[in-house]
Amino acid sequence: METKNQLRKSMLNIRNTMSEEEVKNKSRTIMNKLTCMDEYKNSKVIFVYMSFKNEVDTTALISKMLEDNKRVVIPYTDTVNTAIIPSEIKNTHEDLTLSHFGYYEPVFEKIRRIEPEELDLIIVPGVAFDRNNNRIGFGKGYYDRILSRKRSDAKAIAVAYDFQVLDEVPSEPHDIKMDMIITEI
Repeated sequence: METKNQLRKSMLNIRNTMSEEEVKNKSRTIMNKLTCMDEYKNSKVIFVYMSFKNEVDTTALISKMLEDNKRVVIPYTDTVNTAIIPSEIKNTHEDLTLSHFGYYEPVFEKIRRIEPEELDLIIVPGVAFDRNNNRIGFGKGYYDRILSRKRSDAKAIAVAYDFQVLDEVPSEPHDIKMDMIITEI
């Protein structure tokens, strides 16, 4: 089996070759599946990542969540403490700014901190997954720390392209499994 770093590299290479149209179409299918689920419909406070670099696109989902009167929580990346600060946003134009990593995140001065225990649903990105709901992210543990504090009834749902879901990926005791993985297939 490939190491986590080898898998990250090969998966990111594949993902980075996807066309804009392919990302758009597959992301739309994934998000339509997600928003039809009871886990989405019954959630009031939803944590969702801001997509970048051919990740499953969450832009339309965030707009829909605001239209559906969901409380939308976006990660602010605290690189000093290697932590995510979940922050509620009310308006994508006023509450977000482009980070030096190249994705949007809450404006630091406007952070409305939400504790992980308040979240009903956590929509998780990743680089690779397996059929046992294991996840490989970027290797810093940002999401594992948030997921370790979620309520037992809150769901962690990964969104990924079908090619990102393998039979098995390496996992360690501190890695938090997903409750489910949604792909375009």
